[in-house]
This record gives sequence, structure tokens and C-alpha cells, in this order.
Amino acid sequence: MKRSLVALAALVLAVAGCSGGGAGAGRTASAPPLIIHAIDSGTFQENFNPFHLEGVNFGTSGMIYETLEFFNRLKPGEVTPWLALKHEWSKDGKSLTFTLRQGVKWTDGKPFTAEDVAYTFEVIRKHPELNKSALELKATEVLAPDKVRVDFASTSYAKLFNIAGNTPIVPKHVFEKQNPVTFTNPEPVGTGPYTLSSFNAQLYEMAKNPGYWQPGKPEVPVLKFPAYTANGVQTALRQGEVDWAGAFVPDIEKIYVQGKPETNKYFFPAEGVVALLPNLTHPVLSKPEVRKAISLAIDREKIVRVAERGYTQVAHPTGIPMPGGEAYLPPEHKDAKFAVDLAEAKELLKDVDPAELKFELLVPSPFTDWVNAAQLIREDLAKVGITVETRGVAFQDWVSKVGKGTFDLSIRATPAGAEPYFQMRSMLYGKLAAPVGKSATGNYQRWKDAETDRLIDAYAATEDEAEHHEATQGLGRIMVEKLPTLPLFYSPSWAQYRTDKYVGWPSAQDPYAMPSPYTSPDAAVVLLRLKPAGT
Repeated sequence: MKRSLVALAALVLAVAGCSGGGAGAGRTASAPPLIIHAIDSGTFQENFNPFHLEGVNFGTSGMIYETLEFFNRLKPGEVTPWLALKHEWSKDGKSLTFTLRQGVKWTDGKPFTAEDVAYTFEVIRKHPELNKSALELKATEVLAPDKVRVDFASTSYAKLFNIAGNTPIVPKHVFEKQNPVTFTNPEPVGTGPYTLSSFNAQLYEMAKNPGYWQPGKPEVPVLKFPAYTANGVQTALRQGEVDWAGAFVPDIEKIYVQGKPETNKYFFPAEGVVALLPNLTHPVLSKPEVRKAISLAIDREKIVRVAERGYTQVAHPTGIPMPGGEAYLPPEHKDAKFAVDLAEAKELLKDVDPAELKFELLVPSPFTDWVNAAQLIREDLAKVGITVETRGVAFQDWVSKVGKGTFDLSIRATPAGAEPYFQMRSMLYGKLAAPVGKSATGNYQRWKDAETDRLIDAYAATEDEAEHHEATQGLGRIMVEKLPTLPLFYSPSWAQYRTDKYVGWPSAQDPYAMPSPYTSPDAAVVLLRLKPAGT
């Protein structure tokens, strides 16, 4: 099945909800600011470099820097033109030509051109540490002011989402004067609907980009991002201080909805899978029998019921999102389910020295549901003779330690992609791993397996849908039989929002984008849909 993008202006209008510039501008002038909580953090770092994997502030990608296309992960196959009007693959899938939208300007007034797109991919090619999607970039060539070709070392059909939907484009005239690896970009210049208007460690703000290429958009004039701790955001939600949050709320009906059901809404669609990561460079955790014993000891139903308050469900053993991923399941494991079997777990561990079965489980302390899940895992593993010490650390410390592989066990979510393959690739592809001490861009447990990589490469080498299903089924088979990582439950896209200021939020009835403020570039798509309440 060809995955070429048809350039339909109407599709952009549908996502952006474009209206006449005059009407939109009039409403925006009197519209209130939107108060947003994207992540639990006591302070912010002044970092708006979209190339960075760590420390970059939410809103950098999407709201300031835009991608070439938008992929709706809640509607697989739905792709919308963005900075690119269309794309075209070469016959061998090794070259991808983009035709760009004309008339777009950077917020400093300079025109957006093919030079910027080519430069962005050249930066990624020249600096492997910034190549978060492990793209096999070979070269770029500007064909015209509105046309650019990107060449790859191997067939790359399946990487379109990573190339066009997950690579924010930066201005060459700004970044070429800096070291993109260390540059923190305190005064960002983007093409997106917002510009950074102020920053301090406790609060940063963005204002509407008056020259944005979608006329009359956005209608929300100001975004405010205050620094909240996990406890602080619970209080803020209860007191009505936050308009849009991406928080885990222990009892959302009581804390948030109660008393204001007409305005206080939430939507938690599955956004990926949360898994227990065993560091496979650890001599004991690298043993399949140990990983299987750990998996058999964990009561996932209890974790979902107690730690996640029933907001989600236990993951399929393949990790493939369900429902919806049935066609990608290996037939022999279609009905597979996780089950607790303490007797079998103990049998698997009988030849392992008990002194070796001691591990530290690292979790981000602001994620209170994961902290509770870690405690339940610790209790479960104790039943089979495995000693676990749970350790909660600051969010950025956790990101760094997991990225660099300096952990025994950890809990981490892998986002969903346009198809299950993208999630599987992020979890398992050998080229995403890195030696311990260097930041990985995925595959944080550092799984190395020739058959896994062959299947991932085979998927990327074709546009044939049947072959895509076959390769994904093979990856699901490896997940079930070799346990390279241990799925726990599906990761909700946490989103609480109020309709007293703005309407037009994503919902189960209208899932036009992931609803969480921390999901990029979806959060920007949401902001472009919002309209002042009562208009």
C-alpha cells in the first residue's frame, strides 16, 4: 500500500479549524490565557533546543518548531500536510522529496525555505547523538526554494513518521552560528503558532505568533507554563488554577470532576505501553530465565487496579496496542495473557545464587502512579526470592540514568506511533541502543538481537502491507518468547481540561490528536483547534 501524501488544503483546514483572519483576531484580542501543566517539575531549565533529548521544555516542538507532516496516532493512516504540502519516494525507497509550503516565515521575519529543511537533516546526520530516530541519513539536496530531497543509506519507507512527523525543522540562519549539541536556544525562532515571550525558572510564557501561516490562528493568545510539583498540580487542579494538565490524579472524579462536571473534563486514550525495563547489560538480568521469572511474579491486574486506579488496562504480552492491533499479533500468541505463577518463577530461579537476585528499581519520583507500581512490583518479587530496592529520583535525573543505562530495573513508557511497528522499533531496535554511559535514543534496556533487527529492517524495506504485518508479528513473537522488555500496562495520554475558557478539545467522539499537553506536536494541533467558550 502506497503511503504517499496527497496535498489537500482542506485537510489542513479541518485540523487547524482555520477561519477568517479578522474574526479570529477579534476573538483572540479579548481571549484569556491558558494555564498549562505538562510535566511535574519544581523548576525549569532555559532550554528550547528541539534537537535535545534531555532538559528541553515542553512546547518547544510543535508550538515553536513544526514538523513537515502531522500523523494522528489515534487514527492510524491519517496524515496531514504541515510545513510540507506533499512528499514523494523514489522507487527504491532511498530518497524522499518534499514539496514545501510557500509563504511561511520564521518569527524573525526571514522566509522558511528548503535550505532550513536540508540543514536540519544535515545536523542530525553529522551529529549522531542528535539522531533520536536512528535515521540512516546519507545526504540532502536543495532542489528549489520549496523542494528538498533527503537521501538514505537503505530503503526507508517505514520511517516516514520519524522523518516527517517527528523531526522539528529549525532555522539554518540561527543554528548554523551555534553548536547544535550544546546550544540551549534561549531566544527560539520558529515557524509555529507561538513564540517564547518570557522565561524564569518557575514560569515561562508563550504568546501568539502574529505572522503564523494559518490565518486567524491560534485563538488562544497566551500560554503560561508554571512549575508544579506532583502534589502542587493536584491542588492546582482542585482549585481551578490549571486549564490543561497532563497529570495522574489518584481519584479524578473526587479531586477534579466533582461539583463541576459540566466544565471539568478528562480524556485518557492509550498512547503507548509502560514496561518494566531490565538492563540487559546486567549479568543476571541478561538471563532469559530471570526475566521470565520476574514477569511471572508480577501481578499486573493489581498494578492497574491499585497504582493506575483502573484508568488503563494490562498490556498484551507482545506490547502491541489493543484493541486495534489485532492484525499485527502473531497467530499463535493472539490470545496470550500475562498470568501470575509463583511456583514456576521459583523453579526458573532455582539455579541462580540468591545473593545475585538483588536489584534497584529506578522510577521518577514525580510519577506517583509509577512509584506505587514499583512498590507493588517490589512486594511481588519478594515472594520469589528477588530483593528489590525502589528508588525515586527527580525527573531529569531519571531520564539521564535510563538514557545512559546506569540502572538495574526501571519503568518507562514507549509512545505509540503511526503503526505498532514504530513502538516496537523504539523498544527493540539495536541501532537505538548505546554503550552504557552514553545516552540511548530508545531500546533503553539495550536489547541486541540479529533477528529483531532483521525484522525491523525488513519492515522498512517495503511498502507492502502484508509484509508489514508479517514483520510486526515476528517482533511480537520475540516479545512473548524472549522477553527483551516486560510490558505492564498501556500508557494513558493523561489529559485534564476545562471548557469554561476554551472548547474544541479532543475527545473519544473527536480524536483528532493526542490530548496531553506533553505530547508533541499534537499539543500544538490541539491549540489550533481551540475556540473561546461561548463563541
